[in-house]
Amino acid sequence: MKKTPKPIFAIGLPNITEENLDSMHQIQSKLGKSFKDYHVLTYANSGEVFKFDCFYLKDFNQVKYEELKNIIKEQQLINQNKT
Repeated sequence: MKKTPKPIFAIGLPNITEENLDSMHQIQSKLGKSFKDYHVLTYANSGEVFKFDCFYLKDFNQVKYEELKNIIKEQQLINQNKT
């Protein structure tokens, strides 16, 4: 039986600060357990609203790949600025 890849469910959480960073990790852990058919990625969204994106290999193209890379790079910059 061929195993199909899981989609990536990315959730941008607003108002994440260094003080409540643990809550972001708890949310990711809970969602990961709830959405077993997805890889769950949470990140601090710089805006005031939640942001939801889903990336699936079948629909993945260079634009989606760049979008996912930018989300991860932005999160790394936020984490570096907090330390």
